[in-house]
Amino acid sequence: YDLSPSGEGLYKPPSFKDKQQISCRIRQKFQTLIASAVANTEGDGNNTYLLLGPIGTGAFANDKQMIAELFFEILNNPFMNSKQAIRYAFEQIWFVSSNSLHTFEKVFKESQTRF
Repeated sequence: YDLSPSGEGLYKPPSFKDKQQISCRIRQKFQTLIASAVANTEGDGNNTYLLLGPIGTGAFANDKQMIAELFFEILNNPFMNSKQAIRYAFEQIWFVSSNSLHTFEKVFKESQTRF
């Protein structure tokens, strides 16, 4: 909550019109989410499953394509000082969704040619 009299507190809500700002903020949230999952992974990640979903596409109505692309980007980039993609910290990564799975499948299949 912003308790300052002029509305200049720590949290500034994003402008729903600024798609780049929204994408940047979601990227930061997803990086934190994945970093937390890695921090809680035991050993080399063997027998470790990461379950993800179309976060932010329900009540917040974010674009499913953007969410899938952000997850792809984050999972395929190195983590901290590593040279290997962060996705290798997990044995399996599952996307759980009843209505967005096709979008995620499409993004991941099309984007694999980049890596």
